[in-house]
Amino acid sequence: MEKKKNNNWFSRIMIGFFIMFLCLYSMSINGYVENINMKKTLFTEEQIKNFENDVNNGEYIDMKDYTLVKDIDYSNKVSDFGEDLSELISLAARKSIDMFNNIFAYLFE
Repeated sequence: MEKKKNNNWFSRIMIGFFIMFLCLYSMSINGYVENINMKKTLFTEEQIKNFENDVNNGEYIDMKDYTLVKDIDYSNKVSDFGEDLSELISLAARKSIDMFNNIFAYLFE
């Protein structure tokens, strides 16, 4: 007798979701986001002190010296594909909703 291979895709997806949940939960419990926000707050307070010192000393003030500009482009082929797929799903959902509205409007006239 041959054993049947059971490729239960639903259970695999649920296990994947559970693993993602555990990762996100552990990050929230360990204060990962709070730590990032605390570092940003400390940087902002230091920059405010530097700005106030420069104003008191009468030095030239340029706001670019006190702000941290991080414009990092993380886009790649995978993220572009995800964005295109999201737009396609949104378009299909809108079209199907319009189609169902038209069908129900016709049925209930």
